[in-house]
This record gives sequence, structure tokens and C-alpha cells, in this order.
Amino acid sequence: MDSTEVVRILHTSDWHLGKEVIRESTIDMDRKMLEWILSLCRERSVDCLLISGDVFDVAMPSNEAQRLYYSFLSRLLEAGCRRVVVTPGNHDSANFLRAPAAMLSQLGIVVPGPDPESEAVVIRDDSGVPLLGIGAVPFLRESEVRLSLEGMTDGERWALYEKGVRAHYARVREALDARLAGAAVPRVAMGHFFALGTSITPDPETGEVPQTVGTLGAISPDVVGDGWDYVALGHIHRAQTVGRENIRYSGSPQPLSFREVKNENQVVLVTLEEGKAPDIEPVYVPRFQPMERLEGDVDGICAAMERVAREEPGAWIEANYTGVTEQPDLTEKLQELALARGLKLLAVRNQAAFRYALSKTALSQSLEEMEPEDVFRQLLTECHKEEAARKR
Repeated sequence: MDSTEVVRILHTSDWHLGKEVIRESTIDMDRKMLEWILSLCRERSVDCLLISGDVFDVAMPSNEAQRLYYSFLSRLLEAGCRRVVVTPGNHDSANFLRAPAAMLSQLGIVVPGPDPESEAVVIRDDSGVPLLGIGAVPFLRESEVRLSLEGMTDGERWALYEKGVRAHYARVREALDARLAGAAVPRVAMGHFFALGTSITPDPETGEVPQTVGTLGAISPDVVGDGWDYVALGHIHRAQTVGRENIRYSGSPQPLSFREVKNENQVVLVTLEEGKAPDIEPVYVPRFQPMERLEGDVDGICAAMERVAREEPGAWIEANYTGVTEQPDLTEKLQELALARGLKLLAVRNQAAFRYALSKTALSQSLEEMEPEDVFRQLLTECHKEEAARKR
């Protein structure tokens, strides 16, 4: 990074390294995605990479996922990106990410500690001149920003949580301004929360939009405060602006479930210069593993699988059968076709039959009164009238 006033950052989040999609590992996808980000950093002369939470999918990731992550970080220097700021998300173990912080800092990689002062990060050039101020705020759990009070409504909970998050950002901003000591440099806030006004992907089976994401409800994007040149958010996997052009979710760089296959995956390249509006450029990420969610009756799904086999060889498939006739051999039939066409069928869902079985059950017994095995046996009986079919 040189001492010019122009700084180019790359905003990304929600990698979820090591995730499984219906028991299928995404490690190969992860590897290709990280190689692509390295190439982008090199080609676009990225000065600073921001990862706004959910680096890993689980608190204690596999050895393979860890190797991918640390290999990527070590190779960023070769790609010309000499500063990295990583904040933990709700899927991450903050302690796990922060454990090697002292060593990583020698490579220009910052994983801030769990307090507002350490989350006030100043990026400097090689001579120590400030170039960029970052409020590197991680995912804040309810217990970290408010007292636990019983008997509250959800609305009261979110209001108290929002108040606590707002106060936390104010303390980070105060610490950052003190550390910059009047230096006229751009300021960027990072965050990992569910912002009001965010567009959420509906559940493909019910059409319902979740009211919470990661157990927490939505709060105002204004909690970060004023005066930030750019706000780099994580937590929501669909890329979008929130209220203003400079407040953005980068979204996940690749689909993490079949409900996300229609999302356009991206990272965000931001060029900052003090006194000027940020130049914001979404950069779309290639699809490294084709995934398709197919829906219809048997003939419709089979025709769609033939098309996908021609257009997207090796695709992962989720089939959602919406026909009404009994199909005792549906999974076997679709699996045969998938194997013959070089596709990988990960799931077959029969929502119509499931809803029908539940509607029959509701006449005599509520779902809350039933054990999971009871629901399964009811579904089996409604879908398969013949004993041989039920056995199979």
C-alpha cells in the first residue's frame, strides 16, 4: 500500500467455509472461490480486504477448511493486498478467529479483540501515515449489549438490542477518531446484523419471509452512526443496498443452499478518496458449482434434468415434486436419470404429499401433539397405499 490518498478496498462476507449442502461438502467450491478472490485482488490492485463475518460455517471448522483459510491469507501478500480486516460473524467462534491474531498482525491481518477500543482500526502506509479508519465491529450477541430481562416481547427485545448496538458503535467511533487524531482519511464501518429494510429470500417451500436471521430480529441500519464513507455489512446472503448506496451487504460469494441459487453472488470493490463520494463497483462471482432447484410433476422434473445436464454438466439438483399422484419410486427414478446424465441428485422433496398428510392428521390431532415418527408414519400411509411400497 502506498501513501497516496486513494484506497481500494474489497468488501466480502459470509464465506461459510467448510459448509455442507445436504451432506455434500463445499470445500472444492470454497477453494475455487478463494482462488478467484486472490486473482481479483491482484488484477484490481486491492489495498485492503474486509471480511464482514461468517468466515467459517461452524465454530470449530474442519482442518481442511482451516488450511484453506490460512493458505489464502498467506497468499494475499503475493497478490499485492497487504491489509486484511476480519470480523467474527454469528457462525464463527470469535475466540477461535482471534487466537492467532498476534501472529497474523505481522502479516498485516487484523482480527480485532472483543472491545470497542480494539475494534477501532487504523490502516497506515509503510511510513506510518494513516490512510483509512475502520470501525471493525463483529456480530454482537444480545448478552454483549444489554442485560437479559425476562418477560419481554420480541419488539422490546429488539429495541433494547438496537439501543445497545448503537451505543457500541458510538464508542468504536469515539475511539477511532481519537486514534486518527484529526487525520483527514476515509472512514469505513463493518457490521454483522439484520438491518431493517433488508430483502430476505423467502422459504421456497412455504413462501414465508423469515422474521429473524440467526435468532435476532431486524434493527435500524442507522445504529452505525453518521459520517462513514462506506458501511460494509455481513449476515444477509443476498447482496443489496440498505437505505443508502454506501450501506451494503456484499452477500455470500456463492450459494450456500438451494434456496439461494437465484441470487446473484458478488463482492464489492470500493475506491475511497477523502472528500469524494466512494466509487462502488459490484463484481459478480462466477458459479463454481452449478446448483438447480427443479419443481414440477414427474415429467416436468425429468425434462428439466435433461436440460440442466446439457447446459450445466455436473450440477447438483434438488427436486421438489408438486404432482398429486402417488409416486412410490420417484426417488429411484430421478436418481437413475441423474446418474445417467452426470448430475448429482441431493434431495427429492414431496411437499404436496406432505401437506396432504398433515391436513388429514389435523382433523384428529395437532402437530404439536405428535412425535416426529408419528408424522413420518402418517405421511408414509397417505403416500403409499400398498404395503410393499411402504416397506420399500
